[in-house]
Amino acid sequence: MRALINALIIHLTLNVLVFFKGWHAFEGRKRARLILAVIFASELLIYVTGFFFYRYLPEPLVQHIRVMGTSWMLFLLYSGGLWLIIDLITLVVLGQLRRPFYFLRHSPPKRRILLFILPVILVAGIMAHGRYRFMHPVVQQVPIRVQKQAGNQDSLRIAVVGDLHLGWMIDRSHTRRFVDLIMAQQADMILFVGDIFDSQIEPVLRQGMDQELRRLSAPLGVYTCTGNHEYRHDSEDKIALLNEAGITVLRDRALLIDSAFYVVGREDRVITHRKTTEQILQDEEVDRSRPVILLNHTPDNLAEEANAGVDIALFGHTHHGQAFPGNLLTDWVFEVAHGYKKKGDTHIYVTSGIGLVGPQYRIGTQSEIALLSVTFE
Repeated sequence: MRALINALIIHLTLNVLVFFKGWHAFEGRKRARLILAVIFASELLIYVTGFFFYRYLPEPLVQHIRVMGTSWMLFLLYSGGLWLIIDLITLVVLGQLRRPFYFLRHSPPKRRILLFILPVILVAGIMAHGRYRFMHPVVQQVPIRVQKQAGNQDSLRIAVVGDLHLGWMIDRSHTRRFVDLIMAQQADMILFVGDIFDSQIEPVLRQGMDQELRRLSAPLGVYTCTGNHEYRHDSEDKIALLNEAGITVLRDRALLIDSAFYVVGREDRVITHRKTTEQILQDEEVDRSRPVILLNHTPDNLAEEANAGVDIALFGHTHHGQAFPGNLLTDWVFEVAHGYKKKGDTHIYVTSGIGLVGPQYRIGTQSEIALLSVTFE
């Protein structure tokens, strides 16, 4: 819902500014202005109607409105920013930086039209590519060698999945293709790193998404830790639903798998009294001579896992920024915003996630699952 509210705010503000940019570009061209007005007015009316009356409209229609509205929001942000940059460059190049900003309205008509249309084409192309990168997740192959024995296990294939965000935006059709991709990997074990749900549990139950989750299975089990979105609404109901669907939720717990290695799941950091990694390993009497795989949603303190002697630490949360320039911001904020790093003897992988929040585009990032090929020595 937060993404939809943000989209509404942008619709009611930036929408107007971008519209007048086009209105001035097509000055003297009545037909072009009419088409522009119809497009902007129709989109705004449809989105506002869907936003306020979604409970009274057919769900498939509302889903299309959500996708359309958040897509338009992204278009406005990118195109508005691009036009601002173009206008500033134009002012500098023409040596008119001290002139009033409305000076640009008096540029030659062909130039104004060209500088309006070219960004539209460019942004449309970028968004089309971003949509493709969301709809076609990749499988990242990650080889890892752990210098420990794991009982009779000499190797392990682990599917690592993050940030599905099942809810109003990520509906059952997306859930189905996510599950199909995960199961196609034929992994020995499936590990989630939180944020399986987005916000409310209502759309998950209404659309029967839990039925898709029940299709997940692996010889050594399916496990997850909690993420911050699990605690947005209906947290205990969500966690109960996951356990019922066959996804074991580890909340500051450790499990010995096949008498060979441990899987440890931490509570999300929104739980202020959650245990440290060291406390969990001690309280659960984890034998650290065996391999230890830890699930933690947010990669905000990688040293904690490394210092505790964890062999493999898996994270999500970042989405790697989801869309440019978010990828640059997450690279600046997190030690590892996406990908692999070895810290001491600890192998770390942060997944950019398979789902997302808000606009369904991956611009400068990629939807993914990671397939870890772990060798024990």
